[in-house]
Amino acid sequence: MKKIALLFVLISYCAFSQGINSYEYVIVPLKFTGFKEKGKYGLNVSTKLLLQKYGFKAFLATDSIPDEIANANCKKLYADLVKDNTMLLTRLKIVIKDCRDKILFETAFGESSEKQLPTAYNQALREAGKSFDKLHYKYNGNFDVAIVKVPGEVPGDIAPEPPAPTKKGDKTEMISGGPDSVNSSSEVFFFAQPIANGYQVVDNEPKVIMKLLNTSQKNVFIGIKGDINGTVILKNGKWFFEYYKNGSLVSEPLNLKF
Repeated sequence: MKKIALLFVLISYCAFSQGINSYEYVIVPLKFTGFKEKGKYGLNVSTKLLLQKYGFKAFLATDSIPDEIANANCKKLYADLVKDNTMLLTRLKIVIKDCRDKILFETAFGESSEKQLPTAYNQALREAGKSFDKLHYKYNGNFDVAIVKVPGEVPGDIAPEPPAPTKKGDKTEMISGGPDSVNSSSEVFFFAQPIANGYQVVDNEPKVIMKLLNTSQKNVFIGIKGDINGTVILKNGKWFFEYYKNGSLVSEPLNLKF
């Protein structure tokens, strides 16, 4: 009897996995369920990067997306974060739905006991993301759901907004400079996520590579990278991490998006 039950679970899981493998694109909304603010704690960017890590073509709601699916809402999946906090724990799970609001995949709850909420939520997100290891997602190209074009809003209040990037050939050219921009898609860029008194800078894993502490000056931060302390400053539309090494001033370009 136990073998039959186990077989049923495995068959169900395979069918479940096959459904999500038919989709290539995932849209990450501006505001998640249970959060009052858009972009809270940088979780939108972190979710996008996490989904990309596991093979999805993930986009923020404000990103420029391929023309062939821009208005084909039912050819895209939609990500959401659901929280279930306790007095001692921050708990978060990732939910992936189709255009009809049907859940195709949801992770286990990730947990964190960290007191600082920005750090706690990002830790919980990373823990929840480990459920994707068992999903073994791989796009199979067998999309057979009717493409439905719906004007205006789509699930999760993520109606497309005018994109900041401009297209050049087959690649998206990202404009450098300023808190709301990133560099060329051929370059490595980093994201600043809000924390107490400043930001933490993450790469595309996402892994924290440095911290930025607020100063009294706009676009000037105290930068801490390992055992190196310096200044992160915006000059001529570009970010630089400046510090002294062996008595000489070093100025490193930093492809940074806030």
